[in-house]
Amino acid sequence: MKTILPIFVFLLILASCSFNNEEGDIIASVYDKNLYAEDVVGIVPEGANPIDSVKIVKDFVNQWVKKQVVLHKALNNDYILASESKEMERKVEDYKNTLIIYQYQRHLVDQKLDTVVSYQEIEDYYNNHTKEFTLKGDIVQVAYVKFNNDFKNIKPVRKLFKDYNPDNLSKIKKIAEGKSANYFLDDETWILFSDLKKEIPIKTYNKNLFFKNNKYIELKDSLYTYMLRINNYKIEDSVSPLAFEYDNIRSLIINIRKMELIDKMEEDVFKEAQEQGAIKIVD
Repeated sequence: MKTILPIFVFLLILASCSFNNEEGDIIASVYDKNLYAEDVVGIVPEGANPIDSVKIVKDFVNQWVKKQVVLHKALNNDYILASESKEMERKVEDYKNTLIIYQYQRHLVDQKLDTVVSYQEIEDYYNNHTKEFTLKGDIVQVAYVKFNNDFKNIKPVRKLFKDYNPDNLSKIKKIAEGKSANYFLDDETWILFSDLKKEIPIKTYNKNLFFKNNKYIELKDSLYTYMLRINNYKIEDSVSPLAFEYDNIRSLIINIRKMELIDKMEEDVFKEAQEQGAIKIVD
């Protein structure tokens, strides 16, 4: 007889009376279907107290019983015609086979897929597919700092922003790390302008003019003072820069490799079956 994991012994004692057969301890039975003790092992979260654990198991058992009685009724009713039953069996078999194939493909991919993608590969893909990379929104390269309005040393930071260079950016960062409410100083990273506006209350009606005419921006509301430097921008519908598409292209290349790996596997097993004389198609 199969044994039950020790952590569930107390649950089985508290649950409805169990009985056993050659397959193991049965905790519920509906017509010719049995639910075994081992089927409920693992459904209780780690650390759950005994009362909650018993309730979780009982709820699981009750749901299983309801499902089985409805399934039995459906399978034994005249409204399911033989043709419909066969179609259902075919769909179930197709679904099962699809799952088996998927699991095999996933195992193959885990074992053999090369996920190392060089910068050169990404750059080559970008250059060969430039027309595919069109911006769906404005993007910017910026540096900004957000101070509480009680911050007293705005003037030195303003001077650093206006006389913007790598050395001054380092100085801004030192101040921001200790004094700001928030900051973003990775000025080589492209971000969506719409995301920037979630952090800084920028209002603009003509984006082209706004970007052309504003390099340093300072705003203030009831809580914060915002200091922003716009270093570069690209408008919606223009060609997206490689740096903005880098991760996306890497994923595309890996996915192409994955599809090629699966296609080759299918070709190889088909060829193997042909060589073994396992394929016979009646004309």
